[in-house]
Amino acid sequence: MSILEGLLDEFKDKAKNVYGTASKMTGEVVDMGKVRYQIKQTQWEIDKTYTKLGAIVYESRKGAENLEDVITLAIAEIDAYNEKLEDLENRLRTYKKVSKCPACGKENDVDFSFCARCGTALAQKEQEPTQAPREATEEGSAQ
Repeated sequence: MSILEGLLDEFKDKAKNVYGTASKMTGEVVDMGKVRYQIKQTQWEIDKTYTKLGAIVYESRKGAENLEDVITLAIAEIDAYNEKLEDLENRLRTYKKVSKCPACGKENDVDFSFCARCGTALAQKEQEPTQAPREATEEGSAQ
């Protein structure tokens, strides 16, 4: 009976691990979908603001009115959307486990040392060593 109980316990542990892994992967897929949606929304906002900027410039040039302040605000709005877009794309790359080449923009596996397209050296992230001290710091601050 103890062999059967041992096998049953082992089966339960494996089932829990599979469930945990599947839950995590499902959560990541859902999060990736949300990030992709936010990327599309941000790109739409950028396009809309470019259109607005074009209309402002047109009206400024057509009439004698100086709209430089409004143009400056529209440019700042586009810059803010572009920063948000870059942050969202970085989040998506984290989920996909890829990094962007600083020279050509190609997405490469995070384990690659050099870009697959242009050969530029890629920054290596040392995730393992940096995570261990953070956990120790969090435990120390919790005490």
